[in-house]
Amino acid sequence: MLSPALQRLPPVIWQQFLLEAANVHPALRRRMAMLGILWNESWLTKSALQARVEALLGMDCFGRQPALAFARDIRFLRQVLEEAGFHLKYRRSPSPGYSIVGHPALAPAIEKKLSGAFSEVSPEQAAIFARLTPAERVWQGATLSDQLRTQAARRLMQEQPDLGEAEAHREVLRRMYRLER
Repeated sequence: MLSPALQRLPPVIWQQFLLEAANVHPALRRRMAMLGILWNESWLTKSALQARVEALLGMDCFGRQPALAFARDIRFLRQVLEEAGFHLKYRRSPSPGYSIVGHPALAPAIEKKLSGAFSEVSPEQAAIFARLTPAERVWQGATLSDQLRTQAARRLMQEQPDLGEAEAHREVLRRMYRLER
C-alpha cells in the first residue's frame, strides 16, 4: 500500500511515472495499452483486442506464449478495475467482446467524431454504399483506414526524418489511443 503522501501526488505525476515504468516493463506497457483501448471502445473480442495491442506495440509484444500473456493481462486488468470500482466482463452475445460495465461503448470524443463524420455523408453516398456487398463495404472501410494511417505516418516521418516506417505507423496508432510514450 502506498503512503498517504504518495497518494496525494497530482495525476499528471502518476501518469508520467507510469509511462516511464511502462517503457521498462513490457507487461505493464501492454496492459496500459489494453486498458486504454478498452476504456475507449467496448465489445472487442480477444482477437480484436490482441490485434489492436500488437498494432500499437509490435507483433511480438505478447511474447512467446501470447495466449497465456493475454489471459494474465485480462486477469490483472479485472483486478485493477475492480479495486477502482469498475467491472470488466466478457459478453458472448449478442455482440461478443470485453466491456467495462457502466462505461459507454465508445468514448464521448470518439462518438462525437463519428457523428460529425456521419453528418457529412450525402444521401447519394448512402444510396451507393447501400448497393455494395458486405465484402465490398469491409474492403472499402479497410482501404480507407489503411490510407489514412499511411498518410498520417508519412506526415510524421516528414516531421521526424529519423523515424522508420514501422515505428511511424505504431506512433500514429499510439496517438489515436492516446498512449504516447
